[in-house]
Amino acid sequence: MTIKRLLLLSGPMRSGKTSVAEVLERNYGFSGISTGGYLKSCLPSGGDVTRSSLQDLGDRLDLETDFAWVIDAVAVPAMVAAPTTESWLLDAVRKPRQIERFRALFPNVLRHVHLHAPESTLQTRYVAGISPRAPAYTLAIAHPNEVAARSLGDFADQAFDTAQASASEIAAQIVDLWRG
Repeated sequence: MTIKRLLLLSGPMRSGKTSVAEVLERNYGFSGISTGGYLKSCLPSGGDVTRSSLQDLGDRLDLETDFAWVIDAVAVPAMVAAPTTESWLLDAVRKPRQIERFRALFPNVLRHVHLHAPESTLQTRYVAGISPRAPAYTLAIAHPNEVAARSLGDFADQAFDTAQASASEIAAQIVDLWRG
């Protein structure tokens, strides 16, 4: 397993993490690591799969594993299954302890990027993409995971305002982080 780049993306809902991840995958050879699929597989069969139920399960796993489940149950198995893949990204980092664990295990190849946008932009994006079962914006941003994700800019190697730059521009600057 030869890993040259491992990117952790953080940021509020609708900050553009998925858009940037898609550009990195399409144009720069990154492979995505998804915690959502793992969390869905842990829910009881026939259980209600909502953003909140997945967040609550992730919180429980954080407590049970001291935040190691993302690495131990999701990231490392994905990397072992694709040993020739050199560039990885995880676009759902939500807690400082998760970042600390990744930095301890992958100190030389890891970069953490935080995406953000003005609150009015985030709210507009949220409302535009809202599903009928989604909570109101004020409730969604009050969830502890969302509050934690918004605070991760202080831990990031670089932060980008997605209202000021396109996903392609941000992706190109992210790749440059390994050149410096």
